[in-house]
Amino acid sequence: MPDQPHTPEDGEDTPTAWRRATNVAKTVAVGAFAVGALALLGRFGGGKPLATDEAPAWERTPEAEFAAIVREVAAGRDGIEVASINGFHAELRIRSRSGRSHGYADLYYDVEAGHLEAGDMYGGTARLRGFVRELEERLAEVWPVGA
Repeated sequence: MPDQPHTPEDGEDTPTAWRRATNVAKTVAVGAFAVGALALLGRFGGGKPLATDEAPAWERTPEAEFAAIVREVAAGRDGIEVASINGFHAELRIRSRSGRSHGYADLYYDVEAGHLEAGDMYGGTARLRGFVRELEERLAEVWPVGA
């Protein structure tokens, strides 16, 4: 026999009251789980960039600035991912236009000369050329040549 709808006369031991208490307990448990999950994400970084990119301006090294600029420019370009950065050398992963394959490119920036060398396994793709052009403009803003 189905439970009767809730009425004001229902007491504490009715099926409706029991079901309501169970639902409240489930809601509290799900909320506690969500709060705990958010706390863990905050504790483990939650996908934040490396601490070198978040350093205050007076603590930033030229290498850290270079890394931040490369990551920022790559984030705005479709098909370009930063594989690794070491000093003024960066390795990029470039996805093909079809999305079925990828290649790698190397970048090296000479701060004193203001020159950016780039090469990939295919002899210079259009995506890499566009990325390099935008990166050179951004780096020239930060480190003007001859200044």
